Amino acid sequence: MAMLEPIRHRRNRVYCFMFSLTLVQLGAVGAVIAQQKPLSGGPSPGRDPFDDKFAGLVDDTLNEWRVPGLSIAVIDNDQVFAEGYGIATFPNTPATPETIWYGASTTKAFVAAAIAAVIDSGNYPQLSLGWSTPVSSIIRDDFVLQNEWATARVSLEDAVSHRTRLGGQDFSSLRVDNGIQVTPRDVVRRLRHLPLFAEPRTTYEYCNAMYVTLGYVLETLMGRSLAEVLGNLIWEPLGMASTYFDLGDAISAPEHLASGYRWDPNRDNYTEVPHMVVTEHGGAGAIFSNVLDYAKWVKCLLHESAPLSKAVHKDIKTPRFISSPLPNDGFDSVLYGLGWERTSIYGHVVYQHSGGMHAYGAYVYWLPEIKYGIVSFANTAVTSNVAEMVLSTRLIADRLGIPEEKRFDYADSARRQLDGAAEWLEHALDNLYPNRPKTRLASTLNTSQLAGTYYNPGFRRIRLRDETNPRNPGENVLRSGREEASWRQNLTFHHVSGDNWIIYADMYSIFRNTALRSQFKIGVDGKAAALEIEFRNRGAAVAEAVVLFDKMED
Repeated sequence: MAMLEPIRHRRNRVYCFMFSLTLVQLGAVGAVIAQQKPLSGGPSPGRDPFDDKFAGLVDDTLNEWRVPGLSIAVIDNDQVFAEGYGIATFPNTPATPETIWYGASTTKAFVAAAIAAVIDSGNYPQLSLGWSTPVSSIIRDDFVLQNEWATARVSLEDAVSHRTRLGGQDFSSLRVDNGIQVTPRDVVRRLRHLPLFAEPRTTYEYCNAMYVTLGYVLETLMGRSLAEVLGNLIWEPLGMASTYFDLGDAISAPEHLASGYRWDPNRDNYTEVPHMVVTEHGGAGAIFSNVLDYAKWVKCLLHESAPLSKAVHKDIKTPRFISSPLPNDGFDSVLYGLGWERTSIYGHVVYQHSGGMHAYGAYVYWLPEIKYGIVSFANTAVTSNVAEMVLSTRLIADRLGIPEEKRFDYADSARRQLDGAAEWLEHALDNLYPNRPKTRLASTLNTSQLAGTYYNPGFRRIRLRDETNPRNPGENVLRSGREEASWRQNLTFHHVSGDNWIIYADMYSIFRNTALRSQFKIGVDGKAAALEIEFRNRGAAVAEAVVLFDKMED
């Protein structure tokens, strides 16, 4: 992988388009500001927002958050302005409005809108119950959860609004299984082996696997690939000719596909991250596109225009579940609906959704009351989303005419959140094992006896190797490189006390790295019988799932 030096960011081409109305465009992060009344006197509609002052803000923001390049578009009533900044691919391919990026979880809104349109059509008797239709009634052989009640009753609406309580399950997501590319159907069929975190419909728990399921539901209903379904229902009518659903198509497209990067703080430069096949992500995050195509999508949403009916637009705007009950970090309480978070900023309703991939970030905002939207894509994991949020909220505040002294500092909020996450990881041993003995108890078995392959039908294999810790030659550790995982993981097991171990998980981004509790189970024969891992999001107070991996025979 290439090692690349940091750069200064420059503007790359600006566009201003007039579309006729018949041509169809870090998680929510709410406080007192969310309650403020909008102020008059802001910039008039239709003013190009990408001036030199904004270019300077972009330059500072991308350099602070170590993001090589970004494309951004503003939809202001009937006008679209688009701009590119920095580098799409080193050494010198600039980011432009035409640049193609991974759209990641912004895919979800298209899938949800397509289901809403199919329900609204009345052409499918299988959907006579609308969003209340049980998922299992459509794909019964494939869709099985870990208890009969959930299998029989989890509905399309439960799946679309993240209230199934299946949990994120990102550690279980596989790119290949036994050397074979994993398909969305494979993902759905493996749900029967994944633990439910709690009873469905109790609390919000973001779940990519359920949107993979919804995409597969569409394919089953319509007898076509999800790309064809979304193309026929949305992309083609909107003229989104630069939108793709396959890595090969995106690479061979006439537009340039941006490369992804991660910042190496030890070497003070960028490392290129290989492109990632997204086949298994399906309806959860397999889209590739550019800001010009997404502007057409957002414009359709703002003007409630074709190809979606007024009823479908109303459906899209209707929230289903509370995802964040209290105002926090410049936004009001957050509700989740059809692939969108609904909240308010500076007294205005805003719909938003981010997307994060292994080395890419996407963000979409639209404010229906003032017919204003923003789309941005960039090429790092996590920090892209921060940069996009900082720039987008600045544009929103400018458009609303919010005085500087009344604006929320989204960059400072992001710094505090990421610093808090880094601090949690630095003290992960104390956070995960606060009551461990001062003098550790010996492990029942040594690392060579614990090494081997452990298997769970939902998460598949973890192959543990006995190695010397290069940072501490007197310590042996267990390591596993899960190259078959969608989010490739390098796991290092350090002994804590007795049969308890801590796992440090090196993910695709330093900001995704985490630590987990684990325990080896010893059989009556005195040999390793199983490995128990407690999966949780970094810093989460409650475990997402406790999963048992059985030791396989050598």
